Amino acid sequence: MNIRLPWWTWVLPLFILLVATWISAPFAISQSTYWLYLPVNLAIVMSLWWGPRVLVATFLNALVALYVLKIPNPMFYPIYAIPETLQVALAWAFVKERFKTTEWTPSPPNLGLFTVYGIAIPSILMISLTQGLFVFTKVIQPNLFLNATLVGVIGDILGSVFVTLPALILITPALNRASLSSFVCRKAPVGFWQQNLKKRQILSLFAVLAISFVLIMSKAPLQETWYLLGVLILLASAIYGLPMALFVNSWIFLITMAFSEYLQFSWQNMPASVQGPATLITIAFISLITGSAVTGLTVQIERLQDTEGALSAAKEQAEEASRAKSEFLARMSHEIRTPLNSVLGILELLKETPLTKDQERYLSLFSHAGENLKALINDLLDFSKIEAKAITVENVSYNLYSTIRSVFEILQIKAEEKGLKFNLIISPEVPSFQFGDATRLRQVLFNLIGNALKFTEEGEVTVHVKITHEDIARLVIEIRDTGIGISREKQAQLFSPFFQNEPQVTRQQGGAGLGLVISKNLVEIMGGTMELKSLAGRGSTFRITLPHRPDLATRKELAPTADLTWLNQYKDRRFQILLVDDSEDNRVLMIQYLKKLPFDCDEATNGKEAVDKYKMHEYDLVFMDMQMPVMTGYKATELIRAYEAIQLRRHTPIIALTAAALKEDLERTLESGCDAYAVKPVKKSEILKIIAQSLTTKEPSNNAFKEPPSASM
Repeated sequence: MNIRLPWWTWVLPLFILLVATWISAPFAISQSTYWLYLPVNLAIVMSLWWGPRVLVATFLNALVALYVLKIPNPMFYPIYAIPETLQVALAWAFVKERFKTTEWTPSPPNLGLFTVYGIAIPSILMISLTQGLFVFTKVIQPNLFLNATLVGVIGDILGSVFVTLPALILITPALNRASLSSFVCRKAPVGFWQQNLKKRQILSLFAVLAISFVLIMSKAPLQETWYLLGVLILLASAIYGLPMALFVNSWIFLITMAFSEYLQFSWQNMPASVQGPATLITIAFISLITGSAVTGLTVQIERLQDTEGALSAAKEQAEEASRAKSEFLARMSHEIRTPLNSVLGILELLKETPLTKDQERYLSLFSHAGENLKALINDLLDFSKIEAKAITVENVSYNLYSTIRSVFEILQIKAEEKGLKFNLIISPEVPSFQFGDATRLRQVLFNLIGNALKFTEEGEVTVHVKITHEDIARLVIEIRDTGIGISREKQAQLFSPFFQNEPQVTRQQGGAGLGLVISKNLVEIMGGTMELKSLAGRGSTFRITLPHRPDLATRKELAPTADLTWLNQYKDRRFQILLVDDSEDNRVLMIQYLKKLPFDCDEATNGKEAVDKYKMHEYDLVFMDMQMPVMTGYKATELIRAYEAIQLRRHTPIIALTAAALKEDLERTLESGCDAYAVKPVKKSEILKIIAQSLTTKEPSNNAFKEPPSASM
């Protein structure tokens, strides 16, 4: 880290080291040995802050210390001062090299590495050299060399635990913020005094301080008090973390220094004399490691909680945006479906009138355009529900043969128009009935087979249904074509929303680029996969793999609902129908659907008017639009059901005619009291089926009449 340091960083270190020498003077064992020598500890941390310039102050301070200790032979003072200066230089070099690629943090590994590289190794080397020089110049006796070296090393480590590490942890981040340190250290943990401590925590803190003071001042043997003190400090550090460890260590250090004479600590040149500082080091260093580990875990937990909070907020925003988009699409769907219902309905009625060939052609074009618009609306709603993870699939028994053949027969007309060979191959081992969602499977097949026919101008399209037994039995449906194919570059984008392989063909044939995205997601929701193999100009093969769940109990399909033959049971009877819709076009359309049948239609333009008419007359059936002014269809249905219960009137079937296609809206129609619903635009054949089932069923059905899926053509 390259920073420009101010001039006073040359002067201040010398002043600090001189003060530290004066403080350390009472802790000298002899002329050559301190059991606590603070200048080296401070010089090491200052060298990390301000670089080699601190070495000058270290050398000058060492000369002063030698004079204070009254070391003989002043001519050798410069030589005696060199090891101390080299110790600081080695510590600076080792630490800078060890942490040159990463910022230093007060983690347990880093505390250990700093103590080894920054304190222990330089101290052992240079104190040995210093004591060797003292022996060589006869300042001390050779037999005192080992003990003097041991005491000096322990004193340096003791000072590092109580001075160097706290200064590095607490002061360095502040200097980093002020651009006054070349050594980078992450921000120190928040002190426990800055936290909102509870009364119980404050009492426990003072208890730790008081008990530690009593234990130290008790003057009992070390083995009886100091290890008990260590357990106490470790517990406090484990509860409060690194700030507590630093605080309690400083507390013990101050007590020990202030009352060393009272405690009768004997620092004689004997091996046993190092037990006191060694015990201090052990207790203090372990508490630092414990506090550091606890604080590190706490910080990680807080970061995870912050990240979780941010992710939760982002998720809520995304869900809110998705809901807003879904609501917008639902509103637009409602607004588009309402007039589209009239357009497609009138087209259907026109087809029943005598027409010239040109008129038939025009009506076919109009009808095709309307169906494309309807398919686009369905695709947009499905895509929105897939994005919002709101789409669900059924798991009921259905006739697989009938489902696939119905799609095949509808699209066969288009294949014949283009002169394509259209093949359907169902392997003999495929059972007729499967468990799954026939409606969603039909939608996927309409999309894939429709696309195959759309992009194939000559050749053939083949649909092959089979069972594979690779690992487990699976249902496989392959759609192969000899069309234009898809280049490798475009295959990766093929399942992206609104992507179109050949824009020119798509503009001619129609389509919004959502069919494949929806199909792939639907297949995955059904528990399957979709694969593509294609070469440009050679055709494509889409392979759908679904779970094979055969229904071997079902042998035949339910009989289809009768068309108009049920009317033969009610000869000479006319049925009364209440038609509730705020759109005059839709009311006219429904009346035209039923005008040749024995139905008399009464009209209402809103929910309130419908409730009033229902109270005045009895009806065989009610068609109820759900979104209307004055009173909605939901409220009107609830009031009608309540009126039936109070007046003990028979149950009248109410069919919701709604332009809302979201699952929540459709469920709401049933909850309000409707027996069934039909989603606009509704064909005449669907209306007749609904009437037949409603008027021939004795009990309320409360079923949903769903529109068949349309291909995304």
